[in-house]
Amino acid sequence: MGEVKRQGIRNTLVVYAGTLIGAVSLLYVQPVLLTKEELGLTRLILSFASVVASLLSFGISSVTVRYLPRLHHPESGHRGFFGFLVMYMAITLLVGTFALFLASPFLEELYGTESGIFSRHLPHVLILSASYTLVLGFNAYCLALLRSVFPTVVNDIVLRLMFIAVIVMYSLGLFGGGTFLYLFVLTYTVQAALLLAYILTVDKPRLRPDLGHIDRAIGLRAILRYASIITFTSINSVTIKYIDSIFVGQIAVSEVAVYSVAAFIGLVIEIPLTASERIASPAISHALATNDLSAVQRIYYRSAHGFLLLGGLMFLLVVLNVKDALGFLPEGYADGAIITMVIALGALVNMATGVNHPILTNSDRYIYGSVFMVTLLVATLVGNVLLVPRYGALGAAISSCLASMLYNGLKFEFIRRHYRMQPFTRSSLYIVVIIGTLWATLGLFDIDIHPVWLILIRTLVASGLYLAALTLFRLGGGWLDQFPLRWSRIQ
Repeated sequence: MGEVKRQGIRNTLVVYAGTLIGAVSLLYVQPVLLTKEELGLTRLILSFASVVASLLSFGISSVTVRYLPRLHHPESGHRGFFGFLVMYMAITLLVGTFALFLASPFLEELYGTESGIFSRHLPHVLILSASYTLVLGFNAYCLALLRSVFPTVVNDIVLRLMFIAVIVMYSLGLFGGGTFLYLFVLTYTVQAALLLAYILTVDKPRLRPDLGHIDRAIGLRAILRYASIITFTSINSVTIKYIDSIFVGQIAVSEVAVYSVAAFIGLVIEIPLTASERIASPAISHALATNDLSAVQRIYYRSAHGFLLLGGLMFLLVVLNVKDALGFLPEGYADGAIITMVIALGALVNMATGVNHPILTNSDRYIYGSVFMVTLLVATLVGNVLLVPRYGALGAAISSCLASMLYNGLKFEFIRRHYRMQPFTRSSLYIVVIIGTLWATLGLFDIDIHPVWLILIRTLVASGLYLAALTLFRLGGGWLDQFPLRWSRIQ
């Protein structure tokens, strides 16, 4: 357990370092060194390839994490499970790639974008999809062996640094646009190669699978049945993540660039919640296993209250300063300020409802998680179909915000009905009123000085007034007690 905790700490540090590198890349390097069309095209290719890879992988990540521990036997090379993994991915890649190639004319006509994503850029989509499928499989193999630090470094830091290096070399004129796109997708191929080399170094796996033993110990039909269910959920999850960019790409590739940058800024608010759910989930699982609902209630309340406090401050700093911050980027990016505000509102709702997802997925009715995910996907698709043609990228942001509210509303109602608990009090309402009041009043604060000084002044004033209001009305409630590093102590 000590090694697991050490890896958890290292992974957290690496994830935050990778997030910082990703922020520098997407908010400065890419908008400055690439045109909006080039940036938008890379994001569009990545969006399509991620959705395709979720299908091509056919649940290999979950299959590996679930079943490799049952065959764990280093002396026999885990009964050749790595060979089974490679064979599994080879079959799904061949079948899926052939199907995508046949369907590309239909998809191109259906999508109808100036990018030619399924004609001119089909090779890029295929290479990236195949590489990302291998990354998913190799990552899962490392995780199943409890070796997560190196894959996290490669995924969150090395990959992003490679992409930045490719962009810098392209901006210096060392190669043309066609080579740039191939090098962009090949960074994911290098990522897969590094993970493969690591596996061969630390594990010495056997490449010839013992299919007879795997069938007797687990059951090949059971694996395929489980993979089918997981693939359905995975496609929904990945599609929701990238569907906005795909719909915005129907308008213009340059709009994808503006939307991606604006949405990234708004979603920064969610980072603490995403990281903290990894810590909260084991504590909630233990509490539910022992039927300690009072512990679940404490975690639920503290997470919702603490993240509403933190998210409120982050929300204010983002929405009050985003227009001036985007003004430092090339022309056109400042138009995304309203998109950031809408996305940030949805992120604040997600923060304010706390760690509801681990409660749902660890409950005895976890199937509702899939039902709610499908509902979220349908709502997102309908919202984009109705709003993007009329409002453009802003319509995608509105759709995302409303879908987030619906999804969290469903989880809130499930927990309220099933466990008879909810995390909000009168203090929650007062905090929301303070956030709204400061947003409305400070949003009018504008003086004719350099944007850097204006951002700094707004940040100090907003932070001071927010903290003063919380103190005055005694709404802080012990900030340190609200945050997830203490949740693992709740037994």
